[in-house]
Amino acid sequence: MTTNDESARTARKGPSGTSSRSERTCAGCGKHAAADELVRVVHDPSSGEVAVDLASSGFGRGAHFHPSPDCVAKALKGGLARVFKSKVVGDASAIGEAIVKAADRRIEGLLTGARRAGQLAVGADVVAEALREERAKLVVVARDAAAATRLPEIERAIASGQAVALGDKQRLGSLMSGRGEVAVIAVLHPGVAAAVSQTYRMSGPFRSAASVVAPPGGAGTESQDVRSEEAWSSSEVR
Repeated sequence: MTTNDESARTARKGPSGTSSRSERTCAGCGKHAAADELVRVVHDPSSGEVAVDLASSGFGRGAHFHPSPDCVAKALKGGLARVFKSKVVGDASAIGEAIVKAADRRIEGLLTGARRAGQLAVGADVVAEALREERAKLVVVARDAAAATRLPEIERAIASGQAVALGDKQRLGSLMSGRGEVAVIAVLHPGVAAAVSQTYRMSGPFRSAASVVAPPGGAGTESQDVRSEEAWSSSEVR
């Protein structure tokens, strides 16, 4: 019996014999990787188009590729057509944009859920306190909030790869139940922080501006300095 995904492999067994993370095959380079390290897409046979499914919530057969422009391009040249056994229509740059948009939607959903559960610290002073007390697992800073990057606690979070740049102050404020402009948020729940970081990392190679992604516990993961975001020019921190 096979799974819905043509590229699925048998799940690895852990020490106890239970299944651990399943593997998939990249439709671009052909290498295997854990499913949560790859971008999943689903196919519309009527149009030949593919849709990005970062949350793996789409029904039907899916295909996977590494979050890399090279693998996307190779997948479009034939790998996806082989997986879906059908014509595939797509543009590498459009798929890259779709990955970024899907990542932002997923991150915004995670932050909204964390807010409702009381697992966020909102505002510069509260975030700084959460960082000092080591309760903050990840910091999210608006791209137009340059002053936030100069606060000592947030500077240290950035330097250690514990921060991501997302949206602007108005957008972050809207996610915080209409609080107006919000420059900085800290995620207190380790699972949510890891999910946000993982999702952002998947979209990182497709973002035009330099950004930072470093999941908690993600030793060896390459990250870029969040302060290099050109759009971070505001002198105001909320």
